[in-house]
Amino acid sequence: MTIPPIIPPTDRGYTTPEIFVTTDWLAEHINDPNVRLVDTDVPKKYEQGHIPNSVNPVDHYYKTSLEERTHIQNPEQFEQTMSGLGIGDETTVVGYNRGGGVYSFRLMWALHYYGHTNVKILDGGLEKWVAEGRETTKTPLNAAGKSGSFTAKTNREIFASRKRVLDSIDDSAMIILDVRSDDEWTGANKRGGPRGGHIPGAVHLEWANFMTEGDIPVLKTADEIRNLLSEYGITPDKNVITY
Repeated sequence: MTIPPIIPPTDRGYTTPEIFVTTDWLAEHINDPNVRLVDTDVPKKYEQGHIPNSVNPVDHYYKTSLEERTHIQNPEQFEQTMSGLGIGDETTVVGYNRGGGVYSFRLMWALHYYGHTNVKILDGGLEKWVAEGRETTKTPLNAAGKSGSFTAKTNREIFASRKRVLDSIDDSAMIILDVRSDDEWTGANKRGGPRGGHIPGAVHLEWANFMTEGDIPVLKTADEIRNLLSEYGITPDKNVITY
């Protein structure tokens, strides 16, 4: 695979470029005892090949169970899940996946929700790592007991309750942003739920639009994202709830 020109995260104009790490950084820190690399894709893809020293959660949605997938795990469950992945309170967590950063950002949000903000995203994901000829493995890593225990400290400021969403529907200062796929937006794909469709008044812009195209997708530059959002009326003076 030919590696296309990729603007480094530090040069894309982000407010917080430090949430990204490069493949060079990861290669230097992959054996650090305080770094936990998490492959956030489904177990089947992890088993087909992954970056060495990476762990893989059973369910990358971090939901209550594989059967009940409406809510994020409660604090006790989340503590067990993170501790089982070798993630403690002082751990630097680095997430990566394939085909863009959607699952890695999901891990980042879940950790932020439970008070752990020392989380990074591998820019370019597995695709960039492989394109550079770096090592992969099919051997799973058992991380249990390799780090301190995880303590969940819920941060409800980054969570929108049902009441908050309902109150936002007719609020001109609020934007409800639906980042799901087109068929989920229309209701053609109910994803196993009883009803399809979307929240009244929501704006639809699928998450993939924020990623570059090509073999190694990365998050677009800040200017590109601002311009894209402004086309949908999402401007800095608005408060945004995403789903």
